[in-house]
Amino acid sequence: MINTRALLHPFKNIPFFAAFAMTLLLALISLVFAEQASAHGYIEFPQSRSYKCNLTTNVNCGAIQFAPHDLEGIKGFPAAGPADGQIAGAGRNLYNALNEQSATRWDKVTLNGGQNTFKWNIIISHAATDWKYYITKKNWDSNQPLKRSDLELFCTYTAGGARPSQKVSHTCDVPTDRSGYHVILGTWDVHDTNSAYYQVIDVNLINDGSGPQLPSIPGNITTIVQTLNSITLNWSASHASAGISYYEVFRNGALVGSPAQSTFVDTGLQAGTSYTYTIKAVDNSANKSTSSSPVTFTTNNGGGTIAPAWSAAQVYLGGNKVSYNGANYEAQWWTRGETPGTAVVWKKIS
Repeated sequence: MINTRALLHPFKNIPFFAAFAMTLLLALISLVFAEQASAHGYIEFPQSRSYKCNLTTNVNCGAIQFAPHDLEGIKGFPAAGPADGQIAGAGRNLYNALNEQSATRWDKVTLNGGQNTFKWNIIISHAATDWKYYITKKNWDSNQPLKRSDLELFCTYTAGGARPSQKVSHTCDVPTDRSGYHVILGTWDVHDTNSAYYQVIDVNLINDGSGPQLPSIPGNITTIVQTLNSITLNWSASHASAGISYYEVFRNGALVGSPAQSTFVDTGLQAGTSYTYTIKAVDNSANKSTSSSPVTFTTNNGGGTIAPAWSAAQVYLGGNKVSYNGANYEAQWWTRGETPGTAVVWKKIS
């Protein structure tokens, strides 16, 4: 049946349709803003530049004071992303105030070099590709706009599309070879969009030595095998924060080998001759340890019968003979792991 009242009064329904349309529009706007907010976040510890603006520790920040989480830019830094000079503001004109850069413009967080934890506050969880952390180089100019060439990567966490929780923490080793005012940049690449979030932290970096940790000195240098023309060296492995790359072995002050492990066979020697050795450790950053204490060993002289080399793992009975450090010894009774020349169980016979 035809509604004649509606036909006679068609404009009476306009308020209803207008209200419905407005409700639908508001719902769509809310959905869009919810989606945009779903990937927002900021570094709350150590307090980032934008978060300090929100706390009013930093002043004259502009609009970012009310939205420290909103530094959304193009992902893929440093190949893509905000232009040089616009990194702190994520390339958004609305937040240009964050790009102001001088040695005194921003409040700084005191940070010790070495292991530190960076904590993000995520407004609503969103899939992540990775999280990366960069720091300004030793010679950067803090009175010039921040550029890509000022920064170097020091920490990466790969997420592979995982959706983070509201609080995200990453533990990284902040470089220990620089001190003073530096900027740390944290980036969060969103997995399923072309967006990334940028956060800079102004830090007063403290490193007691203002330099790298040198490798530990090689120690306990011994030899259990000597021939007429060679001496086999063994020593305790060194340690360094950058990892050990290789060792330098010096004979009578001259470099004779660069082994990767803590053992070395020195060949081409003269029979019955004493040689003095020192060793340095070299880490993966090319830092070298101090030289070890010098030790002197002698090749065999070719006279008489050469006893088998002593082994700490082998059991010896009374009367068994071994060679160690260029001398022959005879066991007086059962023994294992006791060093000839120091333990009374071994009698020196030549």
